[in-house]
Amino acid sequence: MIPNDKPWSGLKAGKVDTRRVSASARWNWFWAVMPHADVALVLKLTDLPNPPPDLPRLRNLEIRFQTLPGGPILYIRLKDNAQLELFETLCRDVMAAGELADTEVEALERAIGRTFRWHYLLRGGRPEVLSEETQKGLIGEIEVLKLLIASLGAKPALTAWTGPSGAPKDFELKADCIEVKARRGASQPFVKITNEYQLADVPDRRLWLAVLAVDKVQPPHGRTLTEFVFEVTELLEQAEPSAIMDWDMHLADAGFDNLHDYSAWRWIVSVPDFHSVTEGFPRIAAPVPLGVSSVSYALALSACTPFRTDWAHLQKNLIEEVQP
Repeated sequence: MIPNDKPWSGLKAGKVDTRRVSASARWNWFWAVMPHADVALVLKLTDLPNPPPDLPRLRNLEIRFQTLPGGPILYIRLKDNAQLELFETLCRDVMAAGELADTEVEALERAIGRTFRWHYLLRGGRPEVLSEETQKGLIGEIEVLKLLIASLGAKPALTAWTGPSGAPKDFELKADCIEVKARRGASQPFVKITNEYQLADVPDRRLWLAVLAVDKVQPPHGRTLTEFVFEVTELLEQAEPSAIMDWDMHLADAGFDNLHDYSAWRWIVSVPDFHSVTEGFPRIAAPVPLGVSSVSYALALSACTPFRTDWAHLQKNLIEEVQP
């Protein structure tokens, strides 16, 4: 039974029954009740996107495109009515994001992108904020991502960012891979390599190691992880809104939840140092002896000095690889 104070109240099960959210809305949003009494939010579209974008896969939600007699739609259906209160909040947040768009295509991208912000919350989520070490690592990757966005554009840079998905390297391009390590500036001059694959060669690709100092500081100095994230979000919203969905998906995979409070930690970050991981570079790399796995070790940065390069050199290689 749907409570009377919910926007789906009065809609009948047994068929798709809908009610327009608002006559003044820019886009065609509808509250809906599906045939099995599940509540949903519907965005009526002029055309289905081609190719169709990736959609979030959440335990308690079904998000799909469908073509009805009245035209194509995107719907977000709640599978567990015990989360009705939370689902209404999600729907209104998704609509608010879509209403900022100037075109239907952008409204759809924003609507899908916003669902990724709810990724962890609606599937059970992370009950706690990211640890200090994880925050440092994510900030380091974001700083390198910003350099790639400036050089390659948002979508190629985000496509290359494979670290949040658990890939062996943090960034994987057609001819280059980048592994990112964040360390405390005042600590011993070492970085921790957590497995034998992080610095292993990749066939037909150059490998680079980026090292940044990420240090915790007291207010009012530095920025929170949320502020580092917001900087990139704002950049994409202004320059390339269609990349917001990819950005949100990567953040969700990294475990970042915008609803968590990161105000207790403030960070400053250095300019990254880059190293060319080539023959003679100090490392333990796969393959390792049979029966040995999960090899971790401390890498002395002093031993990496002969292989040090700068961003301009790396950037030149990256730009050449994406040029036709």
